[in-house]
Amino acid sequence: MTETLPERLNRLMREAGYNPRSLSLKAGLGVTAVRDIVDGRIASPRYQTLEALARVLGVGVELLANGVPGPAETRQDADPPRDLPVYGAAQGGSEGAMLVSSEPIQRVSEPLATVRGGYGVYIVGESMSPAYEQGDVALVHPGLPPRRGADVILIRQDPDGTRHVLVKRLVGWTDEAWRLRQYNPAAEFELPRADWAEIQTIVGKYNAR
Repeated sequence: MTETLPERLNRLMREAGYNPRSLSLKAGLGVTAVRDIVDGRIASPRYQTLEALARVLGVGVELLANGVPGPAETRQDADPPRDLPVYGAAQGGSEGAMLVSSEPIQRVSEPLATVRGGYGVYIVGESMSPAYEQGDVALVHPGLPPRRGADVILIRQDPDGTRHVLVKRLVGWTDEAWRLRQYNPAAEFELPRADWAEIQTIVGKYNAR
């Protein structure tokens, strides 16, 4: 029997380790966007909505919308996944930041490893729950420029080499400050760019559960 869009979205969502709320938030959509599609309240979602969901799920928009793989998903000669370094984290940094290990504590098979400098970071704390839960691994693409509405890693390095990182939603910025959002407790705030000079884009995650 042909799989419907709600059935296909529900399957891909579960396989990727998301629930309707966390997938909606990760895709930058309204909290009920995925639930409305899965439950059939929205029969024909906008292309932009499907595109945002497909990007988070790691599939082509045609596969999500129609169940038909696009060219990139039917290639037989694609390079096999490589190992992605994952860095450990511990609580204790300033402004609720995580302290990150200087050496990888684990390596995982992940297509992002083909990206120069790609890496993962274990999440500690609950400030970005439910989008990121403690024990999840955030996958970081350091080559992507920051954009409004993206989840990002902000990095500050002490003179002794200690690296502090924050995982937040990037709302916007000025020449002096980053405007950021967190979910738990819900808040928007600014951090000085002079202190948090490095910012990198999160493009996915591995769920702890």
